[in-house]
Amino acid sequence: MVEKRRRPTKYNEETVARLCKALGDGMSIKSGCVIAGIGVQTLGDWRKEYPELEQRLTEARELFREKALQTIKKAIYQDDWRAAAKALELIFPDDYRAGNKVTATATATASTFILTVERQRELQERRRAALESLRRPNAS
Repeated sequence: MVEKRRRPTKYNEETVARLCKALGDGMSIKSGCVIAGIGVQTLGDWRKEYPELEQRLTEARELFREKALQTIKKAIYQDDWRAAAKALELIFPDDYRAGNKVTATATATASTFILTVERQRELQERRRAALESLRRPNAS
Protein backbone atom coordinates (compact mmCIF):
# COMPACT_ATOMS: atom_id res chain seq x y z
CA MET A 1 0.00 0.00 0.00
CA VAL A 2 1.39 3.37 -1.04
CA GLU A 3 1.20 6.02 1.61
CA LYS A 4 -0.03 9.37 0.31
CA ARG A 5 2.30 12.13 1.34
CA ARG A 6 0.79 15.39 2.41
CA ARG A 7 2.50 18.69 1.99
CA PRO A 8 3.42 20.41 5.21
CA THR A 9 0.74 22.81 6.35
CA LYS A 10 1.19 26.54 6.03
CA TYR A 11 -1.06 26.98 9.03
CA ASN A 12 0.95 29.09 11.42
CA GLU A 13 0.57 32.37 13.29
CA GLU A 14 2.32 34.43 10.62
CA THR A 15 0.06 33.21 7.80
CA VAL A 16 -3.11 33.63 9.87
CA ALA A 17 -1.99 37.11 10.96
CA ARG A 18 -1.43 38.15 7.31
CA LEU A 19 -4.86 36.81 6.40
CA CYS A 20 -6.56 38.59 9.31
CA LYS A 21 -4.77 41.87 8.57
CA ALA A 22 -5.93 41.72 4.95
CA LEU A 23 -9.52 41.07 6.05
CA GLY A 24 -9.23 43.86 8.62
CA ASP A 25 -8.19 46.19 5.80
CA GLY A 26 -11.37 45.35 3.90
CA MET A 27 -10.14 42.75 1.46
CA SER A 28 -12.33 39.89 0.33
CA ILE A 29 -11.68 36.34 1.48
CA LYS A 30 -10.18 35.50 -1.91
CA SER A 31 -7.85 38.53 -1.86
CA GLY A 32 -6.92 37.87 1.76
CA CYS A 33 -5.92 34.33 0.85
CA VAL A 34 -3.68 35.65 -1.93
CA ILE A 35 -2.01 38.03 0.53
CA ALA A 36 -1.54 35.19 3.02
CA GLY A 37 -0.14 32.90 0.31
CA ILE A 38 -2.84 30.23 0.57
CA GLY A 39 -5.71 29.05 -1.58
CA VAL A 40 -9.36 29.58 -0.80
CA GLN A 41 -9.81 25.81 -0.58
CA THR A 42 -6.97 25.65 1.93
CA LEU A 43 -8.75 28.25 4.06
CA GLY A 44 -11.92 26.15 3.83
CA ASP A 45 -10.02 23.14 5.07
CA TRP A 46 -8.47 25.15 7.89
CA ARG A 47 -11.87 26.39 9.00
CA LYS A 48 -12.93 22.78 9.50
CA GLU A 49 -9.68 21.67 11.08
CA TYR A 50 -9.05 24.70 13.32
CA PRO A 51 -12.36 25.94 14.76
CA GLU A 52 -10.63 28.80 16.63
CA LEU A 53 -9.74 30.32 13.24
CA GLU A 54 -13.36 31.23 12.52
CA GLN A 55 -13.48 33.61 15.50
CA ARG A 56 -10.30 35.39 14.35
CA LEU A 57 -11.63 35.79 10.81
CA THR A 58 -14.92 37.18 12.11
CA GLU A 59 -13.11 39.63 14.39
CA ALA A 60 -10.92 40.83 11.52
CA ARG A 61 -13.91 41.46 9.27
CA GLU A 62 -15.78 43.20 12.09
CA LEU A 63 -12.75 45.44 12.60
CA PHE A 64 -13.06 46.59 9.01
CA ARG A 65 -16.80 47.10 9.36
CA GLU A 66 -16.17 49.31 12.38
CA LYS A 67 -13.56 51.37 10.48
CA ALA A 68 -15.89 51.79 7.53
CA LEU A 69 -18.81 52.85 9.71
CA GLN A 70 -16.62 55.39 11.53
CA THR A 71 -15.56 56.83 8.18
CA ILE A 72 -19.17 57.09 7.05
CA LYS A 73 -20.08 58.70 10.36
CA LYS A 74 -17.33 61.33 9.97
CA ALA A 75 -18.48 62.06 6.44
CA ILE A 76 -22.08 62.47 7.59
CA TYR A 77 -21.01 64.98 10.23
CA GLN A 78 -19.22 66.89 7.47
CA ASP A 79 -22.57 67.14 5.64
CA ASP A 80 -21.75 64.62 2.90
CA TRP A 81 -25.22 63.68 1.68
CA ARG A 82 -23.90 60.63 -0.19
CA ALA A 83 -22.55 59.17 3.04
CA ALA A 84 -25.85 59.88 4.77
CA ALA A 85 -27.80 58.22 1.96
CA LYS A 86 -25.56 55.15 2.08
CA ALA A 87 -25.91 54.93 5.85
CA LEU A 88 -29.69 54.96 5.50
CA GLU A 89 -29.50 52.16 2.92
CA LEU A 90 -27.29 50.09 5.22
CA ILE A 91 -29.17 50.67 8.46
CA PHE A 92 -32.74 50.67 7.10
CA PRO A 93 -32.54 48.41 4.03
CA ASP A 94 -36.29 47.84 3.79
CA ASP A 95 -37.01 51.56 3.59
CA TYR A 96 -34.03 52.78 1.60
CA ARG A 97 -32.86 49.95 -0.63
CA ALA A 98 -31.59 50.98 -4.03
CA GLY A 99 -34.61 49.56 -5.89
CA ASN A 100 -37.11 51.64 -3.96
CA LYS A 101 -38.19 54.67 -5.89
CA VAL A 102 -39.40 57.92 -4.55
CA THR A 103 -41.83 59.66 -6.83
CA ALA A 104 -42.87 63.25 -6.77
CA THR A 105 -45.44 65.03 -8.84
CA ALA A 106 -45.78 68.71 -9.40
CA THR A 107 -48.27 70.85 -11.20
CA ALA A 108 -47.23 74.12 -12.68
CA THR A 109 -49.12 76.71 -14.57
CA ALA A 110 -47.57 79.20 -16.87
CA SER A 111 -49.09 82.36 -18.11
CA THR A 112 -48.00 83.83 -21.36
CA PHE A 113 -47.43 87.48 -21.82
CA ILE A 114 -48.73 88.79 -25.10
CA LEU A 115 -47.49 92.18 -26.17
CA THR A 116 -49.90 93.77 -28.55
CA VAL A 117 -48.70 96.12 -31.23
CA GLU A 118 -50.59 98.93 -29.52
CA ARG A 119 -48.92 98.24 -26.14
CA GLN A 120 -45.51 97.93 -27.84
CA ARG A 121 -45.94 101.38 -29.44
CA GLU A 122 -47.03 102.84 -26.09
CA LEU A 123 -43.92 101.44 -24.36
CA GLN A 124 -41.66 102.67 -27.15
CA GLU A 125 -43.16 106.17 -26.82
CA ARG A 126 -42.64 106.17 -23.05
CA ARG A 127 -39.02 105.11 -23.57
CA ARG A 128 -38.47 107.85 -26.12
CA ALA A 129 -39.95 110.42 -23.78
CA ALA A 130 -37.80 109.21 -20.88
CA LEU A 131 -34.65 109.42 -22.99
CA GLU A 132 -35.62 112.90 -24.21
CA SER A 133 -36.11 114.11 -20.66
CA LEU A 134 -32.63 112.90 -19.79
CA ARG A 135 -31.13 114.89 -22.67
CA ARG A 136 -32.78 118.15 -21.65
CA PRO A 137 -30.98 120.21 -19.03
CA ASN A 138 -32.97 120.84 -15.88
CA ALA A 139 -34.64 124.17 -15.99
CA SER A 140 -34.90 124.63 -12.28
